[in-house]
Parts: sequence; structure tokens; C-alpha cells
Amino acid sequence: MVLFRILFIFALLFWCNGLAQNTFSDAFSAVSYTNNDGTQNFSGNWTEINDGNSPSTGRIRITGNRLRFEDISRSNHGITRAADLSSWTIATLGFDWQTSGLDGGTDATSENLSIQASSDGVNFTTIGTFYGSNSGSFSTDVSAYISSTTTFRFYNTSTWGSGNWESGEYVYIDNFTITIENDYDGDGVGDATDLDDDNDGITDEEEYCSAANVSFLASADVGERSVTIDHTDTGYLRLDFSSMDNSFQLFINGTPIHPSVMEFENGALGTGEEYFLFQSDGAFIASPWVANSNGLPRLRLIVNESGQAALYGTRSTSSTILEPMGAQAGTAFNIIPWIPGNNNTFIVTNQSGPGPEGFSGVLFASAICDTDGDGISNEFDLDSDNDGIYDIQESGVLNEFGVADTNSDGIIDGATGGSGANGLFNAIEDNDTAYAIPSFTVSDSDSDGIYDPYSLDSDGDTCNDVIEAGFTDNNGDGLLGPPPVTVNATGLVTSGTDGYTTPDDNNTNSTFDFQEAGSAPSITSQPTDVTTCPGCTTTIAATTTGNVFQWQLYNGSTWDDLSDSAQYSGTTTGTLTIINPTPLQNNEQYRLVASFTDFVCGLTNSNTAILTLRVNTVITNRRITFRVNRN
Repeated sequence: MVLFRILFIFALLFWCNGLAQNTFSDAFSAVSYTNNDGTQNFSGNWTEINDGNSPSTGRIRITGNRLRFEDISRSNHGITRAADLSSWTIATLGFDWQTSGLDGGTDATSENLSIQASSDGVNFTTIGTFYGSNSGSFSTDVSAYISSTTTFRFYNTSTWGSGNWESGEYVYIDNFTITIENDYDGDGVGDATDLDDDNDGITDEEEYCSAANVSFLASADVGERSVTIDHTDTGYLRLDFSSMDNSFQLFINGTPIHPSVMEFENGALGTGEEYFLFQSDGAFIASPWVANSNGLPRLRLIVNESGQAALYGTRSTSSTILEPMGAQAGTAFNIIPWIPGNNNTFIVTNQSGPGPEGFSGVLFASAICDTDGDGISNEFDLDSDNDGIYDIQESGVLNEFGVADTNSDGIIDGATGGSGANGLFNAIEDNDTAYAIPSFTVSDSDSDGIYDPYSLDSDGDTCNDVIEAGFTDNNGDGLLGPPPVTVNATGLVTSGTDGYTTPDDNNTNSTFDFQEAGSAPSITSQPTDVTTCPGCTTTIAATTTGNVFQWQLYNGSTWDDLSDSAQYSGTTTGTLTIINPTPLQNNEQYRLVASFTDFVCGLTNSNTAILTLRVNTVITNRRITFRVNRN
């Protein structure tokens, strides 16, 4: 992930939208049983049981923008609606309800109205029951009923002999919504709220990409000021303020993130502003214009993949955690739906006030990021750059206490059951909340602003990671195996012949070679030509800064590696010994190839040394001596 920062600055990091929440919904805003107010459409319309099926008349009808039930007989009247939920793994049903005048107690022996669920539209299970004169909001997990024919039914399930309602006894239902999402990693946390969708230890936010930056607004009493940023295909936004003096508003495509300007200083409330306090005790944030000494933001605003906003703050300048904040009157944030491919305009405004005003911080936004272009975005991809090395190995998370991947599947051991409510493995976070901060920093070995899991040359030494890891790259493109690259559903390359084992650490210093910059050695003393006689022993020597040596012999067209034998010794040292050469070896050419153990791409060849063989100048045969020309 490339990230540019400047002093003061607002750095804008943009990355990709993961799988967001979808809804089937009916707000009953129209007198019709065909309403589809969610992102998905129901399979069919509301269907009444024994009441004429009219949305405007009868015991069951839509009135006052609510679904109303009156004078319902037990085991007789009701209404159903179905939805195809088969494409999702998590489903939650929610709605607002109000009962008026139902007689009896608070159990199945009273007059009641129940909500029931079915996976086949035939066999129903009661999942909630409403009595008496009360009101509230109902929400429950209905994932167990997910199917292509999921059906919900409102029905009088009273077992009381007098369980039939009378005229003037009512139940109202509003905002009937099925929220569905997927759980890619199976840890029980839906993708829209899971901080780590693939359980590789890298948060989704860190797996996003693309960056921009914008000048900061200096603190000064100069009236209202604002900054405008444009970005395309946004799917997530995080705004961190290191200081705030003392109110702000964020507009996204002209829509304010909250109906009121957010004010944080007690006694400074202005027109159109609302105090924002800590939710746990209603306290104000202390001196928000002073930065936190522990490096945390004073305020953090997140707009998640579903367009839902949340605000967090550090209670004091020395706080070590972020805590949820909200409007004093409980006013909800506006929902900002992200539109894929849409251009978005962000305007951050700092309102004028009686004294110095301003803020400083970092604004992050994101778009879908698929570094390797394999069709699987990084937050779901266990090998985001297709180099044959798991992201979990490249990120450095395996160096954290309590983190392991003993079965080498690219997923933290125990993450499925050990990632709590936010989907991030418990051992690598400061708390189990939506605003958790990871306890480690993703590796960027060459400090180029691109994390190692998304870089084909993590240490910047011009030797691709796939080669330094000890794997095969058939065409030198930095990707595992030959082209074309094929992957499986988790983003792992299936077209290679190796990969996804422990990467090489050839110098055994506990740093993978692909994360340790290397270079080719130099030859500090070149080998020289040697002359010897047939049957004599001689040596050729060179010195180098490398720690791996290999002597070679030229065969007339290519260089062949030598190995120790009756004819040669020292073939992998700095000195080659040639034993009892024959006249046929006259004018043979030798060289040393030097390298480093931890840098497999860096081979340095020495100069060529020539072996010359000469006979002795005096040959004695018995008692006759011959003197010959030595050449």
C-alpha cells in the first residue's frame, strides 16, 4: 500500500470496498404488499392468511406507514413473505414493533403475535413473540433459516382458550428488514464488520490501496474553512484527527455525515451544532485540540463498507484506547451508500468560533484493490501478489507472540474461533472492538511505502521475492510458475509446481532472504594464468567478498561447473587445485563464479585464467640425455 505523508498533513489513502451488507426491506411507506425498500428484492409479495390479501382493508393492512394487525384469531390469521437468501451466509431479521391492548400474561398463554421463520415455507419456528401494550425493536440472527425459500410469518400462536383478539386490540410492525452478508473466513463475523476478512492477520484497511494527499488547514481564527477532496470508487473512509478545535462536519457528495455539526468543547455549542460525548458515561473529550501523547488520534470517524458511520475518541491526551462517542441527543449518523465506480467529493469543514480554530490529522479513503489482478481483492486473497509466498509470511505477523501457521495454509492458527466480535485475531489487537488497533506493523522491508505482501521485490534488491524464497519463476515476471497464472478461490497460484512452503533463509539469520537486501559480490583479486608441466599439480586462486564459490571450465561453447575429483580439488573454495594435468588440457580456461548465500540473483564471474602445459627442457632416457627447445 503506497502511502504519502507530509507534515501537518492530510494523507488520503484509498482502497477497495469489500463485500458490504445487503438488505431485503419493507418500510411500509406505500399501501402495497409489493414494497422493496432494500438493496435486494423479496421473492414475492406479502401474502395474507385468511384475510382477503388486501393491503388497505381487513384485519391485516398497511396504515400510517406501518403494518397493522387487529382482531387476529389464534392459529388462523397471519401474513408471510419470502426471500432468497441462498447467496449469503449470515442473516439478521429486525423490525420495530408496538402492541396495544393484548390481554393475558407475557407468555404463550396470552393474546400475542409471533414472528416465525422457515427455510422451506412450510415448517415454521417461532423466533419472537409480542404481548400486552409495549413497544420496542426486535433483532435476531436467522442464519439457520437461510435457503432459496426462506420465509417469515406473523401469526397468533396463543395457546390460551381466550387467545383470540378483539376489535381495538392492535400490533404494529415497521421497518421490516433482513440484513444479509457473507462470512468469507467462517469466523462468525460478517465481512462488512470483520476487520480481517481472510484471517491472515492483516486488517482489511491495510490491504486496501491507492493514495493521495491534500494540504492541511492551519489553526487560526479566520472564520469557517474547508478542504475538498475528490476520489473515485470509494468503499471505505477513515478520518483521524490528531487535534480538533473544536467542531467539524464532513460532507460526502453534498450529504452531511451527521444532521448536526459535531461539537466537542463544552460551552462552545453554536447554531446547528450538537455535542458529541463518550457513550459510556456522557463525558466530554478533554482538550481535543491537544494531541495524544501515545500516538492515537483524538478523534476517529469511520464510514464502513456499508456506508454506516461511527465516531471514536481518546478521552484524554494520555489515553491508550479509543472509545465510542455519539450525539448527546442520540441523533444517528446519516448512511452514505457507496456506489461502485462513482466519483465522490469529500468536504471537511472547520466551523468558525470565538477563538483559534483548526484541526490536523489524516484522512483515508479506499477503493477495491486487487494487486495481482487475479479477480480476488486483497482482503480475501491469501497471496495478494501471486509470488508463491503467503501474505501471512510476508506481513511479519508470524513474529508476534501467540501467532502461528503450523499447517501452512496462510491463515492464523485458531483464528476461526479466536477472533472475537470484530474478526481480528485476539493476540494482535488492543481490544475486541470495531476500532481495535493492531499490535504490529505490516512489513515494508525496503521502506518504499509498499507493504511486502503487495511487492514482488520486497527488499528492493532487484531480485524477485519468488526467486529469493526458493521457488520457481519460469519467465522472470516475479510470479510463481509459468504463464498464464491460475489461482484458486483463496487467491493461491495453482499453475506453479512449488511455492507456499517456508521461504529460504540461506544465511540462517532468522530473516527471510526476500526481506533482506543483497547484492552481487566483487572480485577483489582476479585469478592469473598458470603454467605447469604434464603430471604436475598447480593452483589457480581468486579472492572475493562473496561466501559461495564455484569454479568453472570452458568447454568451447559453455561454462561447466567443476566438482572435486581425482583431477580437481577446491572447486567450491577460493583456490582451485588442478591435479596431474595431461597435455590435452593445455590452454584450458577456468574462472570463479562468486555469490552470497542470501542473494541468489547476484553471481559475479572472475576473469578467465588459462592453463599452459610445458614439457621439461631436459629429458633423460637411461644413459642418454636429450636437450630440447622448451617451447
